[in-house]
Amino acid sequence: MKQYQKIPRSIQCPVCFASSTQLLWVAKSEQAAQHFVLKEKDPERFLALVSHIEHLWGRNTCEIIQCGNCEFCFSHPYIAGDERFYTLAYERTGYPSWKWEFEMTFNLLIESKIPDCTLLEIGAGNGAFVKKILGVILPKENILCTEYSEYGKKEIEGLGIKCLSVDVRELHNESFQGSFNVVCMFQVLEHLDRLSELFQQLNWLLKNGGSLFIAVPNPIKIEFNELNGALLDMPPNHVGRWNKKCFEEIGKLNGFYIKVHKIENSSFFSMATQFVLYRFYQRSQKKDSLENQIQKIKNRYLLRIMQVFGLVVNFFIAIPALTKINSQMGSSQWVHFIKDETIYKFNH
Repeated sequence: MKQYQKIPRSIQCPVCFASSTQLLWVAKSEQAAQHFVLKEKDPERFLALVSHIEHLWGRNTCEIIQCGNCEFCFSHPYIAGDERFYTLAYERTGYPSWKWEFEMTFNLLIESKIPDCTLLEIGAGNGAFVKKILGVILPKENILCTEYSEYGKKEIEGLGIKCLSVDVRELHNESFQGSFNVVCMFQVLEHLDRLSELFQQLNWLLKNGGSLFIAVPNPIKIEFNELNGALLDMPPNHVGRWNKKCFEEIGKLNGFYIKVHKIENSSFFSMATQFVLYRFYQRSQKKDSLENQIQKIKNRYLLRIMQVFGLVVNFFIAIPALTKINSQMGSSQWVHFIKDETIYKFNH
């Protein structure tokens, strides 16, 4: 798309509850399914995904809305993908071994030297982060993880760390109340709905003065991608697009203040490479496009050769957009919240 629609709407924001909003763009169920599974490559799975997305939305369209107060972008209906959605939408290819947000959090925890620190990581993947801190910052007995995937849970438990396959909002055992110095959510929040319930639960889990570390995609990069022909931030995978302002708003309402907020500063080469790749993938969703034809190739060797060719073509077409890339377009943003009981009591 060349620009957002920006049509005035009156839909309550899930973060600040303001109703002065605007429509950015509309996703159709078939468009959303095509984003994850190409119809031309796997028609049966594509149709199953279309059906399930319509089941989640209760209709065949979803609006992307932006709040005029806190600038939070959210899907309407504001419904997150469930286990069946992710089973249909993705074929798991593994987890990243290390991330920028891991490094930021690791370094801060090393500096903090919290005595007898206890840590909860929500959606811990295969345990890449807790593996790094294990024995260096705190013992396995002081770490708890949540993770749905059987593979990830098995890897974490192989480290001797307890891992629960449960929604963090369902951790109601009184032994968890105020029991953690640190809670981490890396690239999880953008997938979640029911925000008030979530942040109240995070407050309940943390000790007063405890730290909440959150990493989510960079909204500056998302907007650049969407307005320059690369991948859309498609629901029901990502249902919320966060920024510093909306983090401040939800913090005030739920007993947290921001101590640090940072955006990843990536190299031009890595940002340009990813943009060209995302442009290729977006183009591949268009029936009969060069990129779509390439992705349908069954011979894996020929597929690789033609994918390289397609990326080269996209690089030259994308040159005007590449000149607009700047240092604020790294993949992630990272927030360090502190729980403050006085804020929570004031707002409740």
